[in-house]
Amino acid sequence: MRPFYITQWTKPKKAAIRLRKNVILTLINFQNSHKRVKTMLPWLTAQLETHPDKIVLYTINQSWTIAEIASEVDERAKRVMVFLSQNDKRVAILSHNSSDMYFLILALWSLGKEIVFLNTHLTTQELSYQLEDSGVKTIFVADDLKEKNFNHVQLISFSDIHCQPLLDSISYPTFSVDATASIMYTSGTTGKPKGVIQTFRNHLASSIGTQKNMNITAQDVWGCAVPMFHISGLSIVVRQLVIGCGVYILEKFDASLMSRLFKTGDITVSSVVNVMLKQLLQAYPKQGYSDKFKCLLVGGGPVSKEMLQDCFSKDIPVIQSFGMTETCSQVVALGYDDALQKIGSSGLPLDGISLVIRKNDETCEPMEIGEILLSGPNISPGYLNKSSSWTSDGYFKTGDLGYLDEDGYLYVVSRLSELIISGGENIYPAEVEQCIASLSGIMEVAVVGENDDTWGEVPVAYIVMDDTIDIEKINETCLNFLAKYKCPKKYYVVESLPRTASGKVAKRLLVNE
Repeated sequence: MRPFYITQWTKPKKAAIRLRKNVILTLINFQNSHKRVKTMLPWLTAQLETHPDKIVLYTINQSWTIAEIASEVDERAKRVMVFLSQNDKRVAILSHNSSDMYFLILALWSLGKEIVFLNTHLTTQELSYQLEDSGVKTIFVADDLKEKNFNHVQLISFSDIHCQPLLDSISYPTFSVDATASIMYTSGTTGKPKGVIQTFRNHLASSIGTQKNMNITAQDVWGCAVPMFHISGLSIVVRQLVIGCGVYILEKFDASLMSRLFKTGDITVSSVVNVMLKQLLQAYPKQGYSDKFKCLLVGGGPVSKEMLQDCFSKDIPVIQSFGMTETCSQVVALGYDDALQKIGSSGLPLDGISLVIRKNDETCEPMEIGEILLSGPNISPGYLNKSSSWTSDGYFKTGDLGYLDEDGYLYVVSRLSELIISGGENIYPAEVEQCIASLSGIMEVAVVGENDDTWGEVPVAYIVMDDTIDIEKINETCLNFLAKYKCPKKYYVVESLPRTASGKVAKRLLVNE
């Protein structure tokens, strides 16, 4: 079995050492100062100066060197400025994953624009709220989505950009690492979606933390099959700029295709959620993955023991993680070697992250459940047009409930908003879900609260299962391992669970069914 340690460092080639040293030192200079630079995006120009001919961007049928990327970005910037004025500080992008989207992101950042990333799965009404809240007047949209119609907004398709003549020259604005880079709206589980402000410093800190945690080098190629309009996808783009690794953009997740790319070594690492991991295990090639393959970064919840054992048997290192839009991706990670000893854990905080568990403003003891609070350089400075969830001593209140074990490992048990209170008793959905998910034949499970005249709320389970198991067996298992009040009072067998763009189960849709 291929050894993998979360803090392991293997000696790369000399060229890689020079590359990473030059790029990281340049970026750390930006991080540790308030230096302002008048140029195209400095993270791109730093790589252009050190290795212009290195291929770092791939799609299924094309690839680009750093020099070619810089040329594309400069060209896009000269075309985009035809549509914008200097007063257009904030713009939006509505697009699926593509090289066009990648180049546009870098061009807009080079022009000093704040980008509002719009979720392609949302309705026009939902998107209209975000546009109004953010004050965006211009949207750049992929051609297949240009039928969207918004009031009082300029809609520009990618084809429109390509058809515009280039300006002879443009003056790039001053770059500041503390400027707002992106705004992403949360899924709105606790009311109206909130626009999360993410600065370049937030993204930089997140990328450096990931590089240290996962030993990502310039030789790695990160497969991006998660949406680039989501933090899980955008963070991959930023890692390419910060670390100097490659990025392979896939329009959408395809387990068979990604397995082939792992097999050939075209992709060495990727970000997935549980449902994607399950499909990759099913599509695992007989010959296995290439020796270049490093690991999978898994978000969206803990991996079941059954799936972890399957990963071990197939020699697939898995790093489980905890993060959110407000933290610019992962802030806690569980090493591969700890996975089977810490089932259900999200792991340990990354370098630079302070994590505490509090209840009623008091720090919790080990194994005591409270709200997860975070502090660090990758934490968002706040929400757009809304008050932030910060404590008086500078910790971000995540809205997630969890606990630390005796070794300091984090276990996330529920969203505060998803906590089920039944007859005065607290029920944490994750505990019930893990019990049910441990059974063979269970494909997916989600536990939510349902209104009840007697108890206020009772837990109910939505289950995707095969024909090797029945509800009687599931209920019997719950009664054997859980207190009676925690056991689901109803079981709904469904074909699939609704999911957000990032792959997480959209429980709010189950509650409303």
